[in-house]
Amino acid sequence: MTEGALSADEARQQLYEIMKRDAGFEEKTREALELGRQYLAVQSGFVSKVEQQTNHYEVLISTGGADGVVPEGMTTDLRGTYCRHTLERDSPLAFHDVEQQEEIENLERGNFDCYHGTTLTVDTEPFGTVCFVSLDARGERFTEAETMFAELVARLLEHELEHDRQQAELSRQTSLINVLDRVLRHNLRNEMTIIRANAQLGWEGGCTECELIVERSDNLIEMSEAARDLGKLINTDFDRQQMQVEELVGRLETRVTESYPDVQLVVDTPDSLVLSAYPSLESALWELLENAGEYAGPNPSVTLSVRPQPDAVTIAISDDGPGMPQPERDALQAGTETQLIHGSGIGLWTAYWVAASHGGDLDIETDDGTTVRLSLPRASSGSEIDSREPLLSRAPDRYQAAFTNAQIPLLLLDESGRIIDANEQAETLFGQTRSSLLGRNGTELFAEVERSELFADATSSRQVETDTAETPTVRWQVSNDIIPGQHLMQLQPVRTRQTNPSRYS
Repeated sequence: MTEGALSADEARQQLYEIMKRDAGFEEKTREALELGRQYLAVQSGFVSKVEQQTNHYEVLISTGGADGVVPEGMTTDLRGTYCRHTLERDSPLAFHDVEQQEEIENLERGNFDCYHGTTLTVDTEPFGTVCFVSLDARGERFTEAETMFAELVARLLEHELEHDRQQAELSRQTSLINVLDRVLRHNLRNEMTIIRANAQLGWEGGCTECELIVERSDNLIEMSEAARDLGKLINTDFDRQQMQVEELVGRLETRVTESYPDVQLVVDTPDSLVLSAYPSLESALWELLENAGEYAGPNPSVTLSVRPQPDAVTIAISDDGPGMPQPERDALQAGTETQLIHGSGIGLWTAYWVAASHGGDLDIETDDGTTVRLSLPRASSGSEIDSREPLLSRAPDRYQAAFTNAQIPLLLLDESGRIIDANEQAETLFGQTRSSLLGRNGTELFAEVERSELFADATSSRQVETDTAETPTVRWQVSNDIIPGQHLMQLQPVRTRQTNPSRYS
């Protein structure tokens, strides 16, 4: 150990300090490699990325940049590098002098006489290597402490890579969720408006069953609007506000009196209590009160109570109704909806997300009615919604449920128009399995559409009739760049009525 004269403890401490910083992967990696270069007394440190199937080898980040001993961006054949042997081992490959190394028989001498390499593994697959090298031999063998330090660099960089990959995937899925939300809500409202209008005409013409259709259509349209409001709450960045709880409860009490005059509302809240909260809190509490007013039965009694705790405020809304159905409780407890667990409304989900956004909890009891409790921190800890983690942690389940269970065919396309995901409805539409659709160019499924037209506009809409009898006429819409380079294609099969060829069923 020469150049920096760092001890092993000092080197590790400095490495941890680098990795704790709020900086990007590249910046942290450069600093970690420079620290390692100094501690190991070598000329260069670098991170490589490899593709073992194609033997592609690329230097991603190097202490010398593009003009260093190991040029950043350099590509070569993996088979001609020392790193090939590193990837084949369960432990680092290290030699201070290539002429004295004894670990690899018949090792072909490369550009470096001194080499220390450790495999980078991400998601159980080899990603590349972390290497420290010199053109000339080092005077001393690498010590056990030096090898342990190089391994620590690799393990910490693995963690950074996995975190970045997870965040990118969560961002992609969250973007898809938002697009699916807009597409499905737009379609739901449009289609239900048409259904309602026709049912209204039938009702006015004497169709007694049409009254129920109008009523259910209104319910679904109202639910669509509630979903839109929930989406705004989830995806809009707000600042916390200092709220006088007494004033907040007073506004809610007025709304309940005006909307549900039969509800006997009892309010129990302390005077002069201030809560740091987002504006969405009032929406969540109203949703809970509205649920109680709608479903608690005739002449219901509802209690809204606020209890301050040392570090939190608990807001409880209780009613004397029949109790929340088990599927609602199961869905909220799981934090997601599946094919077997469906909540019937949006209001409780609004309360759930608002609680999560505050870094708080939502609890439900169903003894002698229903009690929903929101426990919210009295002040921001700086660790909840500011980083979006509570919401993003649910994104994979949300995306999977929305994409997979959508009742319309959906394709996800890359920049070249190739299919990278397809739901079951798309499989049915084209009569092919998902695996046979993946990798195909989306435009190959539509004979009359030129590839250049597919992404011509931010949102494309076109009706295409294919030559094959098995594939019906298809109307499709593409939402471009839901994230850069990925596009969502919504498909709608259209069949012509035999009695009136000019109209679609």
